Amino acid sequence: MRKFVWLILFIAVGCASGGHSGSTMQDYSIDHPEGWRELDVSGVFMVTREGAFSQYILVQRRHVDKPFRHTKKRFKRNMLPQEAAGVILDEIGSDSKILNFRIMECRPAKVSRYDGFRVVFTYKEQDGLKFKTVFYGLLQGDWFYSLRYSAAEDKCSDEDMEVFERVLNSFKILGSPSA
Repeated sequence: MRKFVWLILFIAVGCASGGHSGSTMQDYSIDHPEGWRELDVSGVFMVTREGAFSQYILVQRRHVDKPFRHTKKRFKRNMLPQEAAGVILDEIGSDSKILNFRIMECRPAKVSRYDGFRVVFTYKEQDGLKFKTVFYGLLQGDWFYSLRYSAAEDKCSDEDMEVFERVLNSFKILGSPSA
């Protein structure tokens, strides 16, 4: 998990910024959770309350034509949410840094007003720490959007899940996505 989080943080240098009521990234907006620090990661919305290795909320988008690192599966425009979930699960499950990957739930779900999917999974990192992730995804036009809450097993809380649900429900795609 730490390597996974470092990979996300490596994408762009992370630094804390002040909280505000809403955030606009690329072509979507979400409400910024109160009391959580935003990490400035280019093209990604990432917040944490205690630190990225304890828990975080991550919102990002990916072009449907962009290949994955760990699977040959790809998104297709207009694929069903469950099919898109299969691509994501194969990508995560094929990552050699993700150990004891267990899917606890996979079902269609609303992401704000958009049709998507919800996946809940657990995994262990190489040093033995266990994590739980709640992952929502949706395809809209040429883009795949994902929203996830991930926490070390001992840091996962109902309070954080309520915060994540508020972020999830505030998600809006602005206008038509640009390439």
